[in-house]
Amino acid sequence: MKLVATGSSVIGPAHQQDDTPNQDAVLVQGYRQGWCIAVCDGLGSRALSHQGSRLAGHLVRSTVRKWQHTEPSSLSISQQIQQQWVNKLGKDYSSYETTCLWAWADAQGQVKAAQVGDGLLLARCNGQFSVITPERDGFGNQTQTLARAGNDDWSTIECTLTIAGDGVLLMTDGISDDLLPEQLEAFFETIFQQLKNSNKRRCKRWLTQELIDWSTPKHGDDKSIAGIFKVE
Repeated sequence: MKLVATGSSVIGPAHQQDDTPNQDAVLVQGYRQGWCIAVCDGLGSRALSHQGSRLAGHLVRSTVRKWQHTEPSSLSISQQIQQQWVNKLGKDYSSYETTCLWAWADAQGQVKAAQVGDGLLLARCNGQFSVITPERDGFGNQTQTLARAGNDDWSTIECTLTIAGDGVLLMTDGISDDLLPEQLEAFFETIFQQLKNSNKRRCKRWLTQELIDWSTPKHGDDKSIAGIFKVE
């Protein structure tokens, strides 16, 4: 079994113009022949959300390492990430609020993944493509956050990558809001093929350029994406 992973994040034109930092954070970390990835999107209305998103990504990595010799559920890992995030920031956490999407695939291709807040979590296991993210309800400017989420606010999946082309893909809403439902599987496949036919470094360069040249005119949001795929 060969697993590969890639990811990229670019600052949105609106943030460039305002000279504000990228509020997204991306993690792509190899570990014991498996991979851990995350994309986190700090809330634009929070002054220190760029720091909150980076902290969330760091805690995804440390939590996966802590749980690697056990068999926790995706929800259990998510709860641990959430509790550590709040504990580290204390009572002022509201200035750092962020969404959090993460995934972990071990060397055998066993995947655990979860999402809270906006963005998209896509998976293909045993050749079957699925959208794990529920359809959004309520007002478009309302989102759940890592700080405030209850157990029912997490969307989770546990599956095994068994055939080439299986994988898991995470993205923030700077990308997902521009994709139609009927485009999602083709988008997933495009990234898999690019990674399969190149390598991690070249695929990251390609991804970065695609995000810079994003096809929606004047789309000002930061854009981040990360994925793990079985290539053989």
